[in-house]
Amino acid sequence: MKYDVIIIGGGLHGSSTAWHLAVREPGLRIAVVERDPAYEHAASIRSTAGVRVMFSQEENVRMSQYGHEFYQGYERTMTVDGEEATVSFRRQGYLHIATSPDMAESMRANHALQRRLGCHVDLLDAAGTAARFPSLRMDDVICATHSPDDGWIDSHGALMALRRKARALGVSYIADSAAALNVSSGLVRSAALESGEALEGDWVVNNAGAWAHEVSAMAGFDIPVRPMPRTTWFFDCRAEIEPLPLTTDAANGHSIGFRPEGAGFIAGISDYARTGDFDWEPDLEGFESEAWPRLAHRVPAFEAIRLRNAWACHYAYNIFDGNMIIGAWPGAPENFLIATGFSGHGLQHAPAAGRALSELILDGGFATIDLDRFHCRRVPENRREPERGVTA
Repeated sequence: MKYDVIIIGGGLHGSSTAWHLAVREPGLRIAVVERDPAYEHAASIRSTAGVRVMFSQEENVRMSQYGHEFYQGYERTMTVDGEEATVSFRRQGYLHIATSPDMAESMRANHALQRRLGCHVDLLDAAGTAARFPSLRMDDVICATHSPDDGWIDSHGALMALRRKARALGVSYIADSAAALNVSSGLVRSAALESGEALEGDWVVNNAGAWAHEVSAMAGFDIPVRPMPRTTWFFDCRAEIEPLPLTTDAANGHSIGFRPEGAGFIAGISDYARTGDFDWEPDLEGFESEAWPRLAHRVPAFEAIRLRNAWACHYAYNIFDGNMIIGAWPGAPENFLIATGFSGHGLQHAPAAGRALSELILDGGFATIDLDRFHCRRVPENRREPERGVTA
């Protein structure tokens, strides 16, 4: 089977790449290979699904701005046969809290950049934050940034709608796993699937997320991206609390984030020391020993909460600098492109990353947002480009 583009990984990133290509070039033959067609283990489904503009690098801010634009018009953009899609973009805001002088300094610098780029982000002192969100404890807070237009989406609905639209545009989805890549004369010629079938393609795109290093190894090189296990806890609270934003609190160690979800709340802790292997067992003990005390510290009403559910997912964590890597790896096949290592902000950047990959294929370079800063060549060049302040 011969295709113009073979995409390995059919989550939000792979489907975004397919959609952007199909919209630009309607006759393009595109195959998306997805090993988990029910998306049971996909980070696209299991993530906290946040979309925020509060980053420290212009490229990441611009990518989030496009994410806002993309998801805002989703219902109409993803309409198929007159049936609109549902993404439920809940714009309840993001709140980042600084509790140390270093964190506060970074937050102020980030805020200046965000405002310069046209983002609606407010810099608040402790009193200003308490006035907006009286349920939060503020006696250890120096400052905070609040972005009222940010929020979170229905990630399952978003992925199903994007996949459905891509298929309506002629994209083929193949439920299978890539087993090997055939490389000859400096190019990837075909992808062998576990079923025994082989797909020939002019381009191969690695959108496999936390599994991307396994796919890149098939092309003969290693990338510094590994799975970082992360448990999401769902709990309810007896007390009445004002509508809270997605709040990130980096006090006392690892960053903890929490937000409303249905009739309760979800929370998670980013522990990058766990990076390396897949672990699908939810960390229930961690809720009792670390998450609950920190939640109750920031929201005293959370003293009276009950854990209802928990699930595990994995960040595609870039152990080199925590930011995405994109493009063709130096010395590797030029027609093999990667985009992974988003380290916790993949959902909000999937639209822009998919568009960027389509530009590399169709235009030969980045066109809308210059993402050369994040090109994967920076790894062998030993040029690190980490985010400053809150990372995920």
